[in-house]
Amino acid sequence: MIKLIIFWTIFVIIKATRGPHHPRGEPIVRQHVHYRPTKNSNPEKLTQDEQLLHDASHIQEHLEEVIDEPDLSKMSDEELEFYYFQVHDTDKNTKLDGLEILQAIHHTAHNFEYAKGEIMDQDEDFSYYVELIDRVLEEDDVDNDGFLSYPEYVAGRKKDIQSQTIKNEHPEISALP
Repeated sequence: MIKLIIFWTIFVIIKATRGPHHPRGEPIVRQHVHYRPTKNSNPEKLTQDEQLLHDASHIQEHLEEVIDEPDLSKMSDEELEFYYFQVHDTDKNTKLDGLEILQAIHHTAHNFEYAKGEIMDQDEDFSYYVELIDRVLEEDDVDNDGFLSYPEYVAGRKKDIQSQTIKNEHPEISALP
């Protein structure tokens, strides 16, 4: 009888201290939506997409797995982009392959609700994302190894920013065939 009372007391204490905010074996499902590139997005390449690369909630979510309480407000755009690159390098080879880039995009697209009138099925999404990834690898993978290293990524970003600056300053040049 004493064993039963001790067991019951321990059981009640454990249940009471856990509280409702601790999971009870169920998987934690985070309901959130991140920015997602679409066909109507302005950038022609993923490395030109500032909204994607600076999606603080997306980066914060991944950094929480690496850094205790990361403060993104103190990070520069370059630091945000570095961490975006780093947290999606799942095999830790310091390079992103097409699948890692796709996973980064796909992660941002989960639970996405399309705007009224916007119709895009999964096949269209996939084809569009493959085009974006192929374009990045074709233009920025300098050594043609099928991976995007961080230095290649940075060089591609600089080239894209310079190109965009020229287009903005001289629209007549971008209008030429």
